[in-house]
Amino acid sequence: MKRNLALALVVATALLVLACGGDGAVEVNVSLKEWSIELTDGRSEIEAGDVRVIARNGGTKPHQLVVIKSDLPPQELSVVDGKVDEERVNIIGEIEPFAAGETARATLQLSPGKYLLICNVVEVLPGESPEGHYRNGMVAPLFVTD
Repeated sequence: MKRNLALALVVATALLVLACGGDGAVEVNVSLKEWSIELTDGRSEIEAGDVRVIARNGGTKPHQLVVIKSDLPPQELSVVDGKVDEERVNIIGEIEPFAAGETARATLQLSPGKYLLICNVVEVLPGESPEGHYRNGMVAPLFVTD
């Protein structure tokens, strides 16, 4: 009986650690919607290491999250055909476009420095030029310290 109770306690503890993200990764919660990206836990500075990004699409359109290491100000990335030129930036990781109302996750290894979180989705409406989400304001800075 004591052995079964001890085993149940060990299993319950392991499940609790896993559920709470006991892997040591820093968790960053991000909200994407037309036309903004917000770090919902109110912090724009985190420590270097494993970072678990939890992105929630609170908008009405598909969005993505691209993590770029850059010293440029948020609105000064090079844009071609309505989107950030991904050949000219240092992409650390990304969450591919996902539907409105959905949540997506990624775990990234971030070193100290300045980062930009952007949505690089482009919509092309009939008869109009490409309109990128980044250009509409979907960018947020993130600072990573030692």
